[in-house]
Amino acid sequence: MLVEEAGAFLALVCLWRFGLDYPALLFFGVSMILITIALIDYDTSEIPDSLIVALVPFAFGSLWLFHDVTLLSHGIGAFTVALPMLLLSLFVKGAFGGGDIKLMAICGFMLGWQHTLIAFFIALILGGGTAIYLLASGKRKRGQYMVFGPALCAGVFVAMFLGPMIFDFYMRIFNF
Repeated sequence: MLVEEAGAFLALVCLWRFGLDYPALLFFGVSMILITIALIDYDTSEIPDSLIVALVPFAFGSLWLFHDVTLLSHGIGAFTVALPMLLLSLFVKGAFGGGDIKLMAICGFMLGWQHTLIAFFIALILGGGTAIYLLASGKRKRGQYMVFGPALCAGVFVAMFLGPMIFDFYMRIFNF
């Protein structure tokens, strides 16, 4: 029941943000896949490849719909976060799962590099806050695996809807 209510809420958010237009459909589809990924990762500690593949048409659709993000930015976005996550996971056992890395690669392609950085920053804050809470409350012990997919999905969601505003705000603060 909660998933259906979240879906209805997301449909309203998409309509509010984009009106009755193709971007609303694209972001609604992505949002529903992100909710599914977050719930499955939370429950099983795995992100199914089939859901990553389901994001591919939406990522390519973003090329057609969002002309303000260049093809180069889309390409760089695929590697901006995913490559450092991959390298870190090679050197630190259990740092990130393969699903997390693939999720950020496809979402990075969809968002472009600027919004991918925003998504990852938000995910770090959410995931780090959750980890601190779980460790402090004794629900997890140091070195025990904690899922990061739900935080990544939340970060991507926020970046999809508020990324341009967050980026502009950041640029104004630092006079860029």
